Amino acid sequence: MIKSIRFFYCIVILFFLFSCIPEIIPQEALLDTPLRHYENGMKFLQAGKVDASYTEFSRALDLDREYAPGYVGLGLVAGLKGNFTGAMEKIAVANLYTRNRKETVMVHVAFMRVYIMGREKISQNWLEQVEERYERSILSAPDFPEPYFVMGLAYKISLMPDRALEQFLKVVVMDKEFAQEASEQILEIQPMGSIH
Repeated sequence: MIKSIRFFYCIVILFFLFSCIPEIIPQEALLDTPLRHYENGMKFLQAGKVDASYTEFSRALDLDREYAPGYVGLGLVAGLKGNFTGAMEKIAVANLYTRNRKETVMVHVAFMRVYIMGREKISQNWLEQVEERYERSILSAPDFPEPYFVMGLAYKISLMPDRALEQFLKVVVMDKEFAQEASEQILEIQPMGSIH
């Protein structure tokens, strides 16, 4: 009987000891976040690995069905594959789930990029659509450089070098993200137009 009481106390003590040990989170779980998958997807997009980026954006949405950047990513993938209707639909869904200024601007810039990809295949007034999204994005966050950069690309494609240069110069002056790319664009455009 004494042995069974000791055995019972040992079991109880072991139970309490093991219940106090913090749960160890596997390393994969720390990397398995919507943000991480979105960032990986964007890296794959920049490297031209569209299918790999699709997988990453899809995983971001598996983890959080209301994660706006995941829908933005899927929209960009659809646009790159020539499915402009699907691209616009995904980005419109992203717009429903934006949580902050950054995501709001991300949505507007994604629309801008898809209009640039599809141009007349989407709308005869594609440049006006890009300009409208540009205006909305800088109203939301005038200090974010990406809308200016993408607007510069749209003007460059439209053979409006002075307007393109104006946008790229704004990015360079901000001296944030896209400054290097904007500088490169300026060097490409200078023979086409003039800097005022």
